This record gives sequence, C-alpha cells and structure tokens, in this order.
Amino acid sequence: MDNREKLEKMDRALRLLQDLKQSQVAMVEKSSKLQVDAMEFNFSEMEKNMGNLFSTFNESLDKINTELERFEIRRNQFEMKHGLDKEEGLSPKVD
Repeated sequence: MDNREKLEKMDRALRLLQDLKQSQVAMVEKSSKLQVDAMEFNFSEMEKNMGNLFSTFNESLDKINTELERFEIRRNQFEMKHGLDKEEGLSPKVD
C-alpha cells in the first residue's frame, strides 16, 4: 500500500469516526429526552435507567471526541510528511 492509499484509508476511518460521533450524539440526546419524559410520567425506574444510559453515552462521546481529534492530527501530520497535501500533477499557473 503506497502513501496515497494509506491516506485514503485514513480518510475513510476519519469519516467512520465522525459518523460514530454523530450516532453517539443522537444517543445522548435521546436518552436525555427519555429521562425528562420519565420524570414527567413519574416512572422512577425508567428515569434512573435513562440517566445511567445518558452518563454512559456521554462518556463514550468524550472518548470518541478524543480519538477523533487525535486521529485527525495524526492523519494531517502523515499527509504533510509525505507531501500529499499538495495537488498532484498540477503545475503552477504562469501569467
């Protein structure tokens, strides 16, 4: 696998991490909403369980954010180190 292929694979992984983050955000929001609903319905067990889920999902979101940031930095460093941040095959315009 050459460096361009590695970068493309890193980009796919980055998109997956971003998708995972969006999914986790939705889980945090939904569990929070359900917890509030359970309070209104006076369903204490559901309220407690949704609160626990909210905490778990929120912790997972923090981990995903950390990995996303770390991976993005590594990906960008790889791109710059190997000169992949420059357009291939294009020569500068001369006026």
